[in-house]
Amino acid sequence: MSSWLADAVRSEGGRITFERFMELALYHPVHGYYTRQVSAIGRSGDFSTGTTIGDSLVRSVASWLKAEAKQLSMPVAHVIELGGGSGRLAAGILKSFPPWQPVRYQIVEVSRTLREIQERELRGKRVRWEDSVEAALKTVKGEAILISNEFVDAFPCQRFERETNGWKEIALALEGDLWREEFSEICEPPASSTFALKCATGQRVETLQSYRKWLTNLDRHLRRGAILTIDYGGSPDQIYRRRPAGTTRAYFRHQRIDGMGIYLRPGQQDLTSDVNFVDLKAWGEQLGLQSVQLTTQADFIRQWANPRSTSQKLADQYLADESGMGEAVKVLHQRKEPRIS
Repeated sequence: MSSWLADAVRSEGGRITFERFMELALYHPVHGYYTRQVSAIGRSGDFSTGTTIGDSLVRSVASWLKAEAKQLSMPVAHVIELGGGSGRLAAGILKSFPPWQPVRYQIVEVSRTLREIQERELRGKRVRWEDSVEAALKTVKGEAILISNEFVDAFPCQRFERETNGWKEIALALEGDLWREEFSEICEPPASSTFALKCATGQRVETLQSYRKWLTNLDRHLRRGAILTIDYGGSPDQIYRRRPAGTTRAYFRHQRIDGMGIYLRPGQQDLTSDVNFVDLKAWGEQLGLQSVQLTTQADFIRQWANPRSTSQKLADQYLADESGMGEAVKVLHQRKEPRIS
């Protein structure tokens, strides 16, 4: 057990929810994985993303972005990338815009280390960095196209287990230097399509209420624009099929870690869970966002990748493989137009 986390938990009574554990492990200002510890994304890091594996996803997002800017009648494409990763997505998008097609690019990044990586990758490019999406939207008067790749799955999740008498939330208690899982009674589960599933006793599930709060806040600052969300996940049926332990896992040097291993090395390994895209659609629609399209990464690449490209690299084939990443990753396109009073 890391002493910094033990001290933090003891200061909060010795017991915390899993959501709080994940928040501390990933975003603690001094010891958090994303804020301080993550050193790279890709072969030399703990995990890879679609944009570090091949070029087809980058080309697809760039093509989609130009079409969406045209649909929104944006003379200047105001782009905000949420979590810039290695900077490769931004580099590919900016390279695709000709000089006569203006683009204003901002990256919202909380990791100082990743920001330094992005600055090296994007040296000489006209990119602005902000610490929050509110600050980024303020510079463009609330009108922008927001894109993210494996951003939502890094939000702290709540975890629940189905018991004979209903759902209980998973919490953690500190006993000496070891974690012990506990279960908290809840009056009723949070709003999520996940709880409509018929689950066997012992089934574990996750919800991303932290993202719902973030999206609600975003909506207050987004006057007009679009949101493109790319992430691992799907419907609750797809997510939890043959996964009685749920989808929460850790990654350390490209090794997947499940079970109690997710509590090891807090702040030194990535933590993630699959995204319930049925929830993302519903939460957005409740805020007035239009759900334009929900598709797989494979279909998104087929729709938007540059047809003139003759690239048949194995990496690009992997990104569009319907038996692997191409099906496991989903793409949600949402749009917001100003309300007419």
